[in-house]
Order: sequence, then C-alpha cells, then structure tokens
Amino acid sequence: MGFLETLSGRKKVLSFEIIFDDNNNVGVNVNKNVPVVPTPDYIRLWACYEAKMIYNLGYPKNISSNMAIGTIAKIVKIDINENTNCFQKANLDDVIQYTPNISKGNIKFTGEFYAKGSTERTIKTWLPLRGTEQQAVYSTLALMQYSISMARDDKECLDVFTKTARNMIKLYESGMGVGVASVVKIPTLAYMQAIGVAE
Repeated sequence: MGFLETLSGRKKVLSFEIIFDDNNNVGVNVNKNVPVVPTPDYIRLWACYEAKMIYNLGYPKNISSNMAIGTIAKIVKIDINENTNCFQKANLDDVIQYTPNISKGNIKFTGEFYAKGSTERTIKTWLPLRGTEQQAVYSTLALMQYSISMARDDKECLDVFTKTARNMIKLYESGMGVGVASVVKIPTLAYMQAIGVAE
C-alpha cells in the first residue's frame, strides 16, 4: 500500500486489468488484495470505473462520454439478471465479444479500487497510450459484465446493480456529471440511493 493510502486510511480492495486482444475480444482480470470482497463492492467497482471513464472522455461535450451513458441505459432498460449480456443489450456484440478468461492483449486499461469504512470507495486508473475512446466505452461494459458475473447468485445484489445504474443515468441527466468531483459523487450517491440510504 502506498504512503498516501496509509495516511488517508484507504485500503486497496483489488486491482484489475481490462484487456483487448487483436481478435475483437475483451476480458477482465482481477486480483483481490483482501481475503473477501463483499459482492456489493463489485457493483461499486463498476460504478466508480464508469464515472471515471465518463469524466476522462470529457462529459458532457464528448460524444463518446454520452455514448457510454447511452449504453448503460440500453442495458438497464430491463432489470439486470444472471443472464444479462451487456454487449448484446448494447447492440455491440457484432463488434466486440466479452471473453471471461483472457490473458494476452495489446491494449490494457488498469486500475485499483480502494475502500475506507463502509461508504467511501475510490478508484485509480491507468489508461493505455494507444487506447481509443471506443475501447474506453467497451472497457466499462466489460467491467460491468464481470461485476454481474460476480453477483450472479445474489438476486438482491443484481437488483441493487440495476438501481445503481439507473440512478447514475438520472444523476448525469440532472447535470451532476460536470467536474472531477463527479467521479466520486455520482457512483457513491447512485449506490446509496439504490440501497435506500440517500434520497
């Protein structure tokens, strides 16, 4: 753990890489840094990453950032369940395929997910130099797909996932997504509203 994480009281929960290969496949590899990652933290991992990518893409002025929000809307038009295929629901499965077990690729989006107490979650990301805006959008879908697979046996958690995603869309539509503070504020508020802790 880094010096700043120690000072802030944050604990690294996991690190991840989202890998794109030359055959239009994308997958996610995760390394846990704690013995047990609570299932809701996979929802929060996705929400934090989604907000970070939307910010990095230049929301609201960049078309790719708006595409990212639009793909979430397509996916959660119907509630998420254990069989949800994010790329299919976003009408992108003819362009790119999610592959659960991918080990090699030329493009990698990487990051670390941190927790402090029961409410604060933050993320650090490293973007590839040769990554495209489309790949940034696809990387959010890949992490969403991975997170759904980690929650697949917990119907209540999948319900919270659906609500969190829908809440994020509403928060962006309300104009909240401008500025760096939105990277923490939007995923936290969307999740807290989903579990009934915030209004």
